Amino acid sequence: MPGISLYRLPSSMTPVLPEKDGELRELATELIKNSAKLTSAFNPITRRAISGLIEPMNSYYSNLIEGHFTHPLEIEKALKKDYSKEPAKKLLQLESRAHVIVNHEMKKKLSSMNNAYSWELISWLHKSFYEHLPEELRTIKTKNGNSITLTPGAIRTSEVEVGRHIAPAAESLNEFISFFEDNYSRKKIADPLKRIIAIAASHHRLTWIHPFLDGNGRVVRLFSEAAAIIENVDGDGLWSISRGLAVNNKEYYDALNNADMKRWNDYDGHGNLSDKFLTEFCVFFLKTAIDQTNFMLSLLEPEKMTNRLKEFVNLMTIRSEMRKESIYLLEEAMFKGKVYKGDLERITGKSENVARSIMKNLIDEGLLINESEEFRSPVIINFPIKHAPYIFPKLFPKDVEATMKD
Repeated sequence: MPGISLYRLPSSMTPVLPEKDGELRELATELIKNSAKLTSAFNPITRRAISGLIEPMNSYYSNLIEGHFTHPLEIEKALKKDYSKEPAKKLLQLESRAHVIVNHEMKKKLSSMNNAYSWELISWLHKSFYEHLPEELRTIKTKNGNSITLTPGAIRTSEVEVGRHIAPAAESLNEFISFFEDNYSRKKIADPLKRIIAIAASHHRLTWIHPFLDGNGRVVRLFSEAAAIIENVDGDGLWSISRGLAVNNKEYYDALNNADMKRWNDYDGHGNLSDKFLTEFCVFFLKTAIDQTNFMLSLLEPEKMTNRLKEFVNLMTIRSEMRKESIYLLEEAMFKGKVYKGDLERITGKSENVARSIMKNLIDEGLLINESEEFRSPVIINFPIKHAPYIFPKLFPKDVEATMKD
């Protein structure tokens, strides 16, 4: 980029945290409390089932932020490897499926980690995502019209310009990444509240570094989710930062762009970049997170969940797609986690054959699944995307949910 002065010193990305954090500490405390409430919602099996629905929802919203719309039902089909015959739609399905797979694998990987701020994790997220994509989705067009094939997980070796932001020089990226790792590590930040604030601040700073030639947005959002898991504010996977950022997309990008700015004057912190705008971004990010946890807490209130399940079963009964006694099995599975097949008659009040027929219908609908492959294994609750508008209304946009209902 002739004539443009690129950042080459890692100190260029200072401050790494807002210098005044009074309001941010209050927000971090609220996020911790909300997350703890979500973690205590229902039983672990039911929470895992809800989390299993949140993963494809994450994919939907993260891709939407990138300007890629994939209908939730198409994502559900993609997870079963049922792809559209339309090439463009199939590519979007593959992209969504890759995100869900990486999101799920990431959680397993984090079980043996205690620090999200590592290049090992960040590069793994990028590598895993792109390795699940066909080569045509790894090929990008440069400004001069050339085509470049990405190497999954590889640090970029060329300069990039995103809107008004000129990313740090490619030859200095290793130093920037080391600076990022060191300054956000748990070893460096001992204060638990500051570590929550660091999730927000690092979201911007990793975006600012722009370590990859493409795919940075998705990777950064996955990384922020990983950091929330490490700091135990992910609510056992029951809320999504991507949903909040997508719902407030313009405000999100405005806040990101503002935080790219240099320090305005002597009253704007002591680093190279604006402390004021980094603080504003962190406030926006944490408020967005809190808004999403509040949304899920409201959605998961037991009485409301029960009422929605009853309304759903009533509708399906009217359509002759379900028996009215199905509600008893669903409630048992939702509140106790599992239903033993020997209890079917007791729970439904029907004969063994009728009770097993009700259970089979719910399995066919994807609302119950076998806990294991053993014949006598209990069934556990499950929440397929196709039924989300009835059981978890407003997870997806209103106009999209309208097209999901039969």
